[in-house]
Amino acid sequence: MTHDTALPDCCPDHGKPGNRQACGGCNAAYMRRYLRRRRREHPEWAIWQRAKKRAERRGLAFDLPPAAVVIPDFCPVLGTPLVVGEGRSPNSPSLDRIDPSKGYVDGNCRVISDHANRIKGNLTLDALQTRVERGSPSLRSDYAKVVAYVEREELLAEVRAKAIGGGRAGEVWSEIASFLERRFRQGPVT
Repeated sequence: MTHDTALPDCCPDHGKPGNRQACGGCNAAYMRRYLRRRRREHPEWAIWQRAKKRAERRGLAFDLPPAAVVIPDFCPVLGTPLVVGEGRSPNSPSLDRIDPSKGYVDGNCRVISDHANRIKGNLTLDALQTRVERGSPSLRSDYAKVVAYVEREELLAEVRAKAIGGGRAGEVWSEIASFLERRFRQGPVT
């Protein structure tokens, strides 16, 4: 939201929102200010909140714990720096559902750049690979990075599935999954 379209931080009747208990305008102004500050100070919470509302609106599964939303310094897909708190831009953090059919569930979400998330959308791996070959020439390298990201995430899902098996082998697969998770969160593997 830009400053031009932002709702005022003051009550239309009282100015400064000091009469919250009795005045709806004061309470609304206070809450707008509070939520804006909270989004700025805790962007992970804001991303989690928006995802929860989106899931409810679209009828998607949602069991993502707030701690699962981690904003890295760089986009794990494109390697570009993520910019927090300056309004929506291609470098804003965005919550990606790795497999769109699974919804917002633990292990299926990662914070990536808005640009990478828009490129990926709900496309399958095959559709993304086709865009690498036939898509807009200016976006082909980004599509290739998105393909590599989806392939990495599919590998991680396979490793996590093997970790569920239990026993010593499950423990080893779990360690590998933890390593891959930390590594993939850092950005593109070169």
